[in-house]
Amino acid sequence: MSRYKSEQTAYNSLKKKYVPLWSLDTNTVTVTHFNSDTLAVESKTYSTDFIRYHLHFSDSHCSDRLRRLVNEGKIMKYLDDMELKVSEAITRQVELWKQNDSCYQKAVLSGDAEKLLGLENCFISMAREIIFECMVYI
Repeated sequence: MSRYKSEQTAYNSLKKKYVPLWSLDTNTVTVTHFNSDTLAVESKTYSTDFIRYHLHFSDSHCSDRLRRLVNEGKIMKYLDDMELKVSEAITRQVELWKQNDSCYQKAVLSGDAEKLLGLENCFISMAREIIFECMVYI
């Protein structure tokens, strides 16, 4: 796994050295930003598995894109957008299957909570497989 650092730097008087404005650690799935106005270091660690998968895939297949996003200071927005869009896509697909699956509808009518949970988990797994291929491994 890699650590990407922006070419732009700023002087951190606390560390008494120049530091990159942005950095991305694909191993810890953490984006760090040094705010040169406040001298504060802000970091965000992503916890969703699909962000981790996407970063590891991108690190090995399209590292130039990651490097560009870090250099331009757009990496956090990019990952936040991806996290939101993938989550929404999974939810939308699961809801479609719930509305159209006859087994699920029968379980709703009979009040079979165990069957509902099992089917919903199955739908989530199927949706993740489809959506990851289209949105995560790109």
